[in-house]
Amino acid sequence: MDLLTKLAVLALSAGLIMFAVRFLLVPGIDRASQALNFSNKTRGQILGYATSAPELVIVASSAASGVYAAGFWNIASSNIINWALFLAAVIACRQYQDLNKKTFLEELGFGLLSVILPVILYRSEIQSSVLLGVALLVVFALYKILDRKLNTSVTVEKKGGHGNRNLQYGLFGASIGTLIIIVAGWHLGSIAENLVVELEVPAWMIGWILGIISSLPEMRGFFEIFRKHKKADTLEGIEDTQEALDALVASNMSNLGIILPVGIFIAALM
Repeated sequence: MDLLTKLAVLALSAGLIMFAVRFLLVPGIDRASQALNFSNKTRGQILGYATSAPELVIVASSAASGVYAAGFWNIASSNIINWALFLAAVIACRQYQDLNKKTFLEELGFGLLSVILPVILYRSEIQSSVLLGVALLVVFALYKILDRKLNTSVTVEKKGGHGNRNLQYGLFGASIGTLIIIVAGWHLGSIAENLVVELEVPAWMIGWILGIISSLPEMRGFFEIFRKHKKADTLEGIEDTQEALDALVASNMSNLGIILPVGIFIAALM
């Protein structure tokens, strides 16, 4: 595969991810969430987990290929880039005042932890320790426990059109969207890594390039959440920011507390 073909596949894969998030993943999650009476918070978290699929594919393949450092930097850079994209969406949609709400302190705290902890780990000697992998799983479990205990007053947004058919369509759309993201993410990761390795650049640079690419679903997801609420005339409340913020934190914490440990364990086995 020549350089031009690789670049074309990169562009096509990126376009497929944007399409899948806009027309399949977000609408599918919305339909299923409405049928199950999920809150905006829960919808955001589900979206965050789903949009982390490219990071999972990239980290697992990098660790299996013996370049765990690239996978580590993919997680570290993705979490930083996700924050930048979230803030860009908040500012572009003029919802930045919502971040002053006390109700968001827990989410903001874990969101910052997801950025600070990888930087601390970079400065340490335990980046690939199996014990670190276990510890990160514990951190993720604590995040889920605290998130549930501190957010007991989250309301459910009820809409019409609930039913079994709505649930089926929603699950189908979300599943197909996630599958497209995984396949496109795999192509993005393998081709981008191949391009950078051929140019003999360091692993951290590979990680940052992959981080930019694998953050495309989150970027589309944040802007789609605000677009959806604007269309429904619900930008005046905090439901949109709640959903987008939880998408950010769920994505970053799953990157740190689930996907990075997967890479660590694969690297240890290899």
